[in-house]
Amino acid sequence: MNPGLAEGLRSSGRVFVVAVAGDSGSGKTTLSWGIRRLLGEDLVSTFSMDDYHSLDREERRVRGITPLNPEANRLDLLAHHLGALRRGEEIDKPVYDHTDGTIKGPVPFRSAPVLIIEGLHPFFTPELRREIDLSIFVDPSRSVKRRWKIKRDCIDRNYDREAVKREILEREADYKIYVDVQKIYAEAVVKIEESRLPAPLMAETPKEMYSVRLIQEVMEADRSEVELKVDLSAIYRDAEEEFSIAYQRDDYYGKRVSVLTIDGELHISMIAGLEEKLCRIMGSETPICDRSAGGVVTSTGMVQILLCWRLLEKLERHLSRSGLSGGDDDAEVEEGV
Repeated sequence: MNPGLAEGLRSSGRVFVVAVAGDSGSGKTTLSWGIRRLLGEDLVSTFSMDDYHSLDREERRVRGITPLNPEANRLDLLAHHLGALRRGEEIDKPVYDHTDGTIKGPVPFRSAPVLIIEGLHPFFTPELRREIDLSIFVDPSRSVKRRWKIKRDCIDRNYDREAVKREILEREADYKIYVDVQKIYAEAVVKIEESRLPAPLMAETPKEMYSVRLIQEVMEADRSEVELKVDLSAIYRDAEEEFSIAYQRDDYYGKRVSVLTIDGELHISMIAGLEEKLCRIMGSETPICDRSAGGVVTSTGMVQILLCWRLLEKLERHLSRSGLSGGDDDAEVEEGV
């Protein structure tokens, strides 16, 4: 990482909090993974808001309540803990064990300079919203979310498939009432739907491709030296599959926003320069995007890059408020998609 920026974060004495909200199995961890790769593991701590359940799995079953209901969570304790962590203090954090659905702990926890929290209710109360520096809401369509949740719970957590399906239906009303509404407080909303592009005719196994819409609150800022440059010549030189990119300005719940929609896969050469510049500013040697897909970057990978771009500007402001600006002049990044 850029020594100046890294040292500035470590010396600020304060923790920068990124909150990623969304339903269970909605892709929160996948989205925040790019941020962790950009910053480096030594500068990032993370935990799930599941640790702040107030009822264990059996207690929820007996009471007939889902974890999406705020009453099943200790949101006041979380707000208190976030305030302490932002001041650089250590907390005694509870732990939720997904293997048996019990609440354990507490355990001592002190955050690295950047803290990423993922969960159902990070923006639910004014107290929580005051403790968050960058707020992201992940909003996949019902069909996408259903497929992802079944895959995660059945394969990664070894849950019974039919039980997972029942839970999805049982949780749907609470999601709409308690979780979905929180996207009005997010600086960035990531909407994920099935791709509208035709599947490649010669593909033996259809790829999972998505249309991703990134809705970002417009930030009033000076023009930055870090510009978004996409190599359009790569369309003719390297692109083998169809893709689409669309941009517009709009109003979203009373906020002026930019809306960028990306469908399909882009050849990595089209965005390599932007990714390399972001990594150079942060001093990272690891690409933001997953390279397992070969020579392409997926629509979700592109959104990871754009959110990292926004993060750099927020971090610069964070350090400026602390009087510890840590980068070169061109390290300040503008939102301006």
